[in-house]
Amino acid sequence: MIRHLRGLLLRRSPTDIIVDVGGVGYGLAISLATYDRLPVEHEEAVLFTYTHVREDRLQLFGFADEDERDMFELLIGVSGIGPTSALTVLSGIPLKALQTAIFEERVSDLTRVRGIGKKTAERVVVELKDKIRFSMVAGTGTDAAQPGEGTGVVSAVQEATMALIALGFQAPAAKKAMERAQKENGVDATVQELIRHALRNR
Repeated sequence: MIRHLRGLLLRRSPTDIIVDVGGVGYGLAISLATYDRLPVEHEEAVLFTYTHVREDRLQLFGFADEDERDMFELLIGVSGIGPTSALTVLSGIPLKALQTAIFEERVSDLTRVRGIGKKTAERVVVELKDKIRFSMVAGTGTDAAQPGEGTGVVSAVQEATMALIALGFQAPAAKKAMERAQKENGVDATVQELIRHALRNR
């Protein structure tokens, strides 16, 4: 099982990256929180990883720190939440806010994320509250949301739209979500701000 990668960041997008390690290009799915913290392309990147194995597929997930990976592993252990849904949750809510929402049983905060219904959110709270309590008392968990570099109005909207489609939005819905997000966040909104707005306002 691959748990850590250090290599040259060849390509980055809000949903996936390619890291060259010794001439081998590893494709990793990432959350928006990790995207916020990536270096620019062609610089060294360090990712903590989770290897998801199915009968017909092997997939790598990359995280900026071990706390986010640990939260991902907790989430996919909850019935009804797969790896893609877990990444969507981590993209829609900063890690510390997510831990607090679970710890304080704020189900409504979780249901604001696309694809997480009330029953699933309730299962997350029931199954993870004690584990989150331990991690918060231990002082782990970081708010990974940091400002990213803006890429211009058109490119930011296009990139965010493609990311939403990769996260499961239908193309028309993704475009409408971007229109609302840009209108409410302004023309200087970053890719990260646009995606978070769309994920929290279904």
